[in-house]
Amino acid sequence: MVAPEEALRVGLFGGTFDPVHQGHIELALHVLVRCQLDRLLFIPALLPPHKRQPVASFVHRAAMIEVALADCRETGGRIHCSRIEERLPAPSYTHNTVEALMREEAGCRYSLVIGADSLLDLPNWHRIDELLQAVDLIVVKRDSVDRAGVDRALAALGPTFARDDGSGQWHGRGGRIALYLDDTELPVSSSAIRGELVEGRASPLLPPPVLAYVRRHQLYGWKDFL
Repeated sequence: MVAPEEALRVGLFGGTFDPVHQGHIELALHVLVRCQLDRLLFIPALLPPHKRQPVASFVHRAAMIEVALADCRETGGRIHCSRIEERLPAPSYTHNTVEALMREEAGCRYSLVIGADSLLDLPNWHRIDELLQAVDLIVVKRDSVDRAGVDRALAALGPTFARDDGSGQWHGRGGRIALYLDDTELPVSSSAIRGELVEGRASPLLPPPVLAYVRRHQLYGWKDFL
């Protein structure tokens, strides 16, 4: 049994990533360093239960993450794409994903990276009580939710979490913690980028390997306009 202080600390960054862009990469790098994680996993959703269904297939979205990370030297080999949801039943419930990761790689301490807006909806998530006992939370700023709103949302999860004013963290059952990051922000939706691509315009937010992949596979209605 691996002691908690010896466990690998792994961040879980889920989403549709339709497509992945520079904002996602920069956020992942910031969280990796800021939260002193050993690794961070991008986890593209196969079939998100509460969101619009992705435009690109799971295979294409995962491949775009992989080419973006392969081109990013700053990751130091510590940020990867996990295709685990491809092997799990749909829809893609976070609890099921975490449970599968824990079966495949025991001895890790997992931290779920979510936006402050998702935090507000957390009580409605599938098997949320079990999920909150299995992972730490890293909550990332969103303009639509202020710090007071984050505090209220975390307090509403009680008795799961209670504020520790000394450390600025929230502490939950089983030694779980929640941390709010107000020095970075969850990236904007990829929908604007898709709108540019359908018009044959290359968004500056797209890493060059991702744009090359989009062009090669003619994704998002892309056409090479002459």
